[in-house]
Amino acid sequence: MIDLSLYNILESAIILAIFCLFYKAFLKKETFFKLNRLYLLSSLLFASIIPFLNINVGLFANHISSGNDILNKISGIKQGYNEINEVIIYAYSGKLTWTVIKNYLNIIYILGVLISGVFFVFGLGKIIVMILKSSPQKYDGYRIIETTDAIVPFSLFKWIIINPDKYSSDDMKQIIAHERMHAFQLHSFDLIFIEVLVILFWFNPFIYWYRKSIREVHEYLADEAVVENGFDQLDYQQLLLSQVTDCRLVGLISRFSYSLSKNRLKMLTMMKSKNMSKTKIVLAMPFAIAFIFFFTNSADFAKASSKNSISTEMSAVDDTIKGKDGEIVLIENEEGIEGDVYFTADIMPKFQGKESDEFRFFIQKNLKYPEDAQKKGISGRVFIQFDVDKEGNVRNVKVVRGVDPSLDAEALRVTKLSPKWTPAEDKGEKVNVRFTFPIVFALK
Repeated sequence: MIDLSLYNILESAIILAIFCLFYKAFLKKETFFKLNRLYLLSSLLFASIIPFLNINVGLFANHISSGNDILNKISGIKQGYNEINEVIIYAYSGKLTWTVIKNYLNIIYILGVLISGVFFVFGLGKIIVMILKSSPQKYDGYRIIETTDAIVPFSLFKWIIINPDKYSSDDMKQIIAHERMHAFQLHSFDLIFIEVLVILFWFNPFIYWYRKSIREVHEYLADEAVVENGFDQLDYQQLLLSQVTDCRLVGLISRFSYSLSKNRLKMLTMMKSKNMSKTKIVLAMPFAIAFIFFFTNSADFAKASSKNSISTEMSAVDDTIKGKDGEIVLIENEEGIEGDVYFTADIMPKFQGKESDEFRFFIQKNLKYPEDAQKKGISGRVFIQFDVDKEGNVRNVKVVRGVDPSLDAEALRVTKLSPKWTPAEDKGEKVNVRFTFPIVFALK
């Protein structure tokens, strides 16, 4: 499970990097801040979920992948339909194998998540304590928290924290107006979202650039709103120049003086971008479409939550098969099972009277780690696919993602030794069901 997740996390990092570079090249200097905010949040959400989705992109994607070796290899890396839990077979070797390296990487990643999470909780705790220790003053639906701490003004949701001893009454009005804009435009939700992703993707340098860019856009939006609401632009610029200190509590607060002065002053005085410039965002669409094709998991290997059936009626033209809904799905049916092949059914097949997951214990008992692979330090995860037909026979056993011929052959051999299963039933009729599961050959 972790291995597949690492692939997905790396893919997410690639998508973030490309979207990040696109923003820097085409959108960052434009003054349509609301649209920039939308782009940053939507691209961040897109990059975070697309590699983990299971989508069947349909006839076009299958047509491409059927004639393209590169796409087939990418698809092979991403097959992960785990109806049966993985089977892990250990052997011992003094060599530093890729499996061992991946295990260390997993540990480092988890430690990074834990450390980032601790910093986040610690910073949030300091803010909560600061709020609880004070007596908030209600102001037009917001709560003003006055503190004597040496901080710069900041806001979190409807709380505005400020040290009144540092500012004149006129400055206080402008600062509160600025922080109210953060609260009104719900910037705290953006910041919580990005902080959670920083914890999960702590190793990706582009996630920190995204956090900086989102905060920067927030400040531009709040500055713009303050000036549009009648405050004198020159006075407001002077107030910005006076903010030369900084105090970081945690990334989910909106601070009046964040990313101070230079860029904010520049944006306040810059001429508004032309509406035609907004069309630049359309240039990002081809990237998004390409990412869907390259980085989503094939639905054929997704653990379906609803019934999916694929007809085994062979086409006279090629090796594709038509499903009940007319969708074309690439299926190889070497042994010619009659009827539909299901991913799920009302009653799933049972192995020796028990749940399908019991099959992995049979694999563990009968599988042997090839000696030649041990000597060469070869390890990895082999994905095996097989069908349980209406009579309970194991059919169409094949490797859908291999590692090495010796490991692949052993995985195939032991799977084909399977005794009969209790066949699946759907709507009272016996049906064929397809399984895919990983066998992990690990060296210690």
